[in-house]
Amino acid sequence: MDSAIRKIQKALKLADGNANAEESQNAILLAQRLMAKHGLTAQDVGSQEEKAPEARKGSIRKSRVEWWHRILNSIIADNFRCFGFFTSGRNIGFLGLPEDVDIAIEVYGFAENAIRHHASEYLKYYCYSSSRRVSNGIKNDYITGFLQGLREKLKEQVAAECYSLVLVKHEVVVKAHDDAGWKTGKPVQMNLAGDSEARMQGYIDGKEFNNPVGKMIG
Repeated sequence: MDSAIRKIQKALKLADGNANAEESQNAILLAQRLMAKHGLTAQDVGSQEEKAPEARKGSIRKSRVEWWHRILNSIIADNFRCFGFFTSGRNIGFLGLPEDVDIAIEVYGFAENAIRHHASEYLKYYCYSSSRRVSNGIKNDYITGFLQGLREKLKEQVAAECYSLVLVKHEVVVKAHDDAGWKTGKPVQMNLAGDSEARMQGYIDGKEFNNPVGKMIG
């Protein structure tokens, strides 16, 4: 059996090499489906020996952690059996079983690129303000909607595929999180323009992910 990680990395590489933004976005859902499908037998992959599961942290170094990075981190963590965290405003990370952390990091990076692309495209065609503050506010409105749509889309897929039990975090991950004693982050602050059209379009784009089809799901 191929490991779930290799399958997901292959899916992301295929999508990353595709100029079609919509097909690229589908990698997020594909990764979730593959992770959930193989999650129950993860310990059987690559070895016949029984190994005690252990929690691991993995992080992505950022020059600056933006407000929406933290929310996206939470969305991905919830859907890939991890806890999300950020440190000193410079790292976005995940705590979970090693294979889940690797997957979450791959998907996070891909999702971040997709959001940047779509937000940029929206501003290019629908923002006519010369004010940088207003433009930034409209961008944040769009991203807020996109994140909401993405969260709901992933939630709907979990319900449709009956993946709720599969996505329960392993007890060793929960213990590692509790032992870490992480504090709750401060409320996220952002400049919003209150543009309902931008937020709605972001929501639509976040929800319009077509479930991937093809050999990699079979």
